Amino acid sequence: MSLINHCSFEERCGQQGKSFTSNVLILNFKDEHIITLNYVLETPVEVTCIEFHPEDPNVLFGGCINGQLIVWDIKSVDHRITANGRKPEVAKMPDEEEDKTQQVMVKVKELKMSNIDTSHKNYVSDIKFIPAGIKVDKKHKGDINKSEFFISCSEDGFVLIWDSKAVEKNKVIQEELYPSKKSVWQPYILPSAGITR
Repeated sequence: MSLINHCSFEERCGQQGKSFTSNVLILNFKDEHIITLNYVLETPVEVTCIEFHPEDPNVLFGGCINGQLIVWDIKSVDHRITANGRKPEVAKMPDEEEDKTQQVMVKVKELKMSNIDTSHKNYVSDIKFIPAGIKVDKKHKGDINKSEFFISCSEDGFVLIWDSKAVEKNKVIQEELYPSKKSVWQPYILPSAGITR
């Protein structure tokens, strides 16, 4: 569930360009008598659509109201948020708790956001993974048994193709340790030039 402020057009225009904390909630419906809040995913921009990675259900991709894309890994201890600001100790995740009546909630910050200059120019309306075995371009020799690319579409009239490997957990953590080597997450195929990265 993504929480979005109900704003008029004028209020939305006034908020454009300003960063504020928004949240995506992941609820657990396994027990028919108790609905529990398991994860709160933090985002600096409101999220309009969400898609789970087909091979890794712990990784989520979101499309934002400003056109950017965002990704979270709910199992990443390095991206959990605690009250005291330190990294949490390794603890049981909400779905591993024995007592299902206890409300165990984990806050997670994003792994990465796409570059705003090469992202959509309007809100992202949908994200879908390209099925395994479908080639995106002739040069790419990826694993034909995995879904590596996904498509995002927006009201700006563009359909962008993204490489999900560009935001792997280990690579993002490495970039945080060595900020001078940061890479920009942008579409695999840039729409203006029609060329691949």
